[in-house]
Amino acid sequence: MRAIFGALLVTVLGALLLRAEPAPAPPFIIVISTDTPTVKTGSVVSVKVQLKNTSTRDLDASANISSLTGVDPNYIYEVRDNNGDLVAKKVYEHPEFATGHAILRIVKPGETITDEQPIGRLFDMGKPGKYTIRVSRHVAGEKSNVVESYKISVNVTR
Repeated sequence: MRAIFGALLVTVLGALLLRAEPAPAPPFIIVISTDTPTVKTGSVVSVKVQLKNTSTRDLDASANISSLTGVDPNYIYEVRDNNGDLVAKKVYEHPEFATGHAILRIVKPGETITDEQPIGRLFDMGKPGKYTIRVSRHVAGEKSNVVESYKISVNVTR
């Protein structure tokens, strides 16, 4: 009896899994790169961030860029050191006095935008070593849905 019940349960679960809808494709992809994979200490590490609209709808890629960091705050930047530990963000005195500028832009289906992001102004990458960087972004209106880039490495030398 148990064997029959077990076989029936496996059959029902298998049928349900086969009927499950696949997760929808994300509306965009993020590709990152750098022109300078090796920089000297004291230089600002920058990455190129390409966002490609892979959906059939317009995407709002507007941002309010801070004059302190110059990075798009809609991206989530993950920077790790040689040990895999997260690198601390820089602390600026009186960040409330920073100015900024708005960028209003829409990315049409199939279009790609590219931005140079000086993440070395946001993170303390002043020590020599190998850093890994990943950039991600929330899908608009879906806080739990995040699209991530792959990781790249940057070497900081003396």
